[in-house]
Amino acid sequence: MDLNDILLSKKLDVLVVLNIEGSNKPTTRFISGFTGSFSGVIYSKDRRIIITDSRYWEQAKMESEFELVKYKADKRFLDIIVEYLKKMNVNRVGIEKDRTLTKHFEYLAGHLDVEFVDVSIELLKLRAVKTESEIEDIRKAVYIAEEAFKKTLEIVRPKITEKEVAAYLEYQMKLLGGDKFSFETIVASGWRGALPHGIASDKEIEIGEPVVVDWGAYFNGYASDLTRVFCIGEPSDEVKNVHSIVMKAQQEAIEIARAGLTGAEIDKAARNYITEKGYGEYFGHSLGHGIGLEVHEEPRLSFTNKEPLPKNSIVTVEPGIYLPKKFGIRIEDDILLTDNGCEVLSSLPRDIFVV
Repeated sequence: MDLNDILLSKKLDVLVVLNIEGSNKPTTRFISGFTGSFSGVIYSKDRRIIITDSRYWEQAKMESEFELVKYKADKRFLDIIVEYLKKMNVNRVGIEKDRTLTKHFEYLAGHLDVEFVDVSIELLKLRAVKTESEIEDIRKAVYIAEEAFKKTLEIVRPKITEKEVAAYLEYQMKLLGGDKFSFETIVASGWRGALPHGIASDKEIEIGEPVVVDWGAYFNGYASDLTRVFCIGEPSDEVKNVHSIVMKAQQEAIEIARAGLTGAEIDKAARNYITEKGYGEYFGHSLGHGIGLEVHEEPRLSFTNKEPLPKNSIVTVEPGIYLPKKFGIRIEDDILLTDNGCEVLSSLPRDIFVV
């Protein structure tokens, strides 16, 4: 399926994507190649238009083959969209309601006598299937993240703060060629590890406590997302036991993962194992999510996702156990789904890193 298939299946004359100061960079880039923060895209079977202001005229010409319309601030930006749609004499307009501000949609609806059709789901499903070039960009993003983590372990010492670890890790990702960080780096030590999204704090890391690190890099606009656990000195037997359960649960999911299974089926494989070991109530989030132009996108590895997963989608597999006021453990890898199974794109050992 491609964009023209969406136009045909939804009986659309045109697709409109608004990207107002970064409000929808992912779809804009996916459709046109343009990576700037301000644009409007009009896509039809016979015409491709990108509208942006003087900050991005040269960039748009370099990044996109679309016809460039130079917007100048002598009129309202949305009026340009309205003018072109009227000139094109369209009747059915596809739009992403999930990513379009209500005030922008209402303005277009109030100035156009057309039928708007929501194509949010269709575009997400289209983005879920990665091309070879997208897969290679994600491979590189994974590599950058892994190498940065290895370098970061070299500077870890007792009493170092979580923020210091996060800062050095992010610095290394930049040095290795990362565009930016996939999200605010999570470094959660000891009891803070039981906070699944415990971003780095001023807490000092003590000898013997597990440290959950969840991080990722963007390369050429595509994200990676990994999680590992390290410990300064030997962890306790309880930490080792919980970690082994999480690692086995992840492996159970990876072994069955393939295109054609549902997200619920893969989630169940990991969740059932953790439940059998007595920790089911401490694994509350879904098993994973798609990655690509965004660090969280389709498809989802979740008990609510009953749809078959597409070939060449890339998803995370990240089971966790979180024991309040004690510690948490999570292990996360990025996998490429194929007809015959999956390829794990990350290569870091999954054991606890003892430094």
